[in-house]
Amino acid sequence: MIYWMNPLWFSAYNKAQVSQIFLIAVTNTFLFPALSVFLIWKLGFMKSIEMMDAKERLIPFIAAGVFYIWAYVVLRKSGLPQILNVTVLGATITLFAIFMLNLFWKVSIHTAAMGCWMIITLLMCFFTGGSYSLLLVAIVILGGIIGSCRILLKAHSVSEIFIGYFVGMMGMIVALRFY
Repeated sequence: MIYWMNPLWFSAYNKAQVSQIFLIAVTNTFLFPALSVFLIWKLGFMKSIEMMDAKERLIPFIAAGVFYIWAYVVLRKSGLPQILNVTVLGATITLFAIFMLNLFWKVSIHTAAMGCWMIITLLMCFFTGGSYSLLLVAIVILGGIIGSCRILLKAHSVSEIFIGYFVGMMGMIVALRFY
């Protein structure tokens, strides 16, 4: 989304390099964490891949957190646009905040991710030349749909959903203040 909204930030890189950046980000923030969760489940540390119990989420959160920290370090040292560093740092802060809250009660990581995405999209709307307000509205609606689905599936209470949004937004805002 960042590349699509402001390709000028990536003008110093050819298409192969942009693809490599995308591959690094996807590998460290999706592929490795997903593989870790699968292995943790197969090794019997979780009853189900859905992680319905808050305690089942602890080891997967730590594993994902390690890969998010690694992604942040790799991207930060690469000289890429700072918005990528901010995005990964915000996601990492959010992940560890949810981990800490998860020690006491279950909070929706899905809505926390949407809270992060809403703030990054809002930031991009301020720093790009185009008008992306419809994209922001679409992401807010998508966030509402995701929160509603989590409630309908009885995976979370309403308070767990709203705490997730709040933690995600605050995680990204903290990352922005760090830069």
